[in-house]
Amino acid sequence: MDFNFKTYQIVKLKKYFKNNGLFFTFHATKSNSVKWIITEQNLKKLKLDYYKPLNKITVKTLRSSIYKNFSSNITGFVLFISSRYKTTALNLPLIVKALKPFFTLISLKLNNKIYSTTQLKGLNDLSYKKSVLTLYKVLDKQLKMSYVLTNKKKFSK
Repeated sequence: MDFNFKTYQIVKLKKYFKNNGLFFTFHATKSNSVKWIITEQNLKKLKLDYYKPLNKITVKTLRSSIYKNFSSNITGFVLFISSRYKTTALNLPLIVKALKPFFTLISLKLNNKIYSTTQLKGLNDLSYKKSVLTLYKVLDKQLKMSYVLTNKKKFSK
């Protein structure tokens, strides 16, 4: 089987988008083999995997999908980086800082939405459990406050 065949690459890219609910999109510079080995070692230390699609096929596939607005961001050498373990909590600033000499973060795909770097400014952790716990705490506090405020009011009959 020819792995450079265009239809195979398109199917592989579509399957990657469908199967991976969370991954980062990074712009990267083309580097020699020695620098690339160092980059792969850093990715392995951070417990991350990467997928390097072909640029023209990526743009063509994205233009014919629900991500057509995102296709304009693919202008050079692009890597899709995902977590090797699905249960691991990801610290976004730590990942960006560790990969900054090699890559520039473009976006984050979470479920079926793609978020740009400006939308990710205040985000620190990518952990579902922590997010649900934070939401629970906020809701609990709001419910207690509304209960206290309604009890202080005296209703006249």
